[in-house]
Amino acid sequence: MTARLRFAAAFLASGLLSAPALADPAPVSPLSPTGKAMRVLHMYGGKDGESHLEIIDLPATGGGDGHWVQSRLHATDVEISDALPGDFIDWHGVSTPRFLILLSGRMEIGLGDGSKHLLSKGDIVLADDVTGRGHTSRTVGTEPVRILTVRLPRDAALAPKTGSCPEGMPADQCVAARLPAPGAKP
Repeated sequence: MTARLRFAAAFLASGLLSAPALADPAPVSPLSPTGKAMRVLHMYGGKDGESHLEIIDLPATGGGDGHWVQSRLHATDVEISDALPGDFIDWHGVSTPRFLILLSGRMEIGLGDGSKHLLSKGDIVLADDVTGRGHTSRTVGTEPVRILTVRLPRDAALAPKTGSCPEGMPADQCVAARLPAPGAKP
């Protein structure tokens, strides 16, 4: 089972139902039921001052139904960080929305309702709990955690980026513009 499928399954089966267990349930697709959008876990600050979890669809900016679905968004900066086994960060939120992408290791996040959710290599979380008490984070197991953080614009975190080239680059110089369309035969 891939890390992405374990991630989706774990949160659909246990995280959203506030189950305290840290189990790896049966796999489910990271695509929406229609196959037209990519799904991720969204951690957000609620009106009650606590962080909550839900599964959301990212805006689709390319690909086709049921295969090669992509979401292209604007990013403000990228950070790579490591945490040693046993590291713990008490209650904290994020200053701006960001994707947390686990490159290695396992991390447990805790919410105000007492639930704990296990993230593993390959998992992606949209951390958007910019208000309220936030969440806790703990490195689980004997392997260090390496996280790639992609910060998003504060006011339009999920606004789709329509072009595939970097800002200011002519399309004829952009690699993405020269790649074949998903599903196209070479």
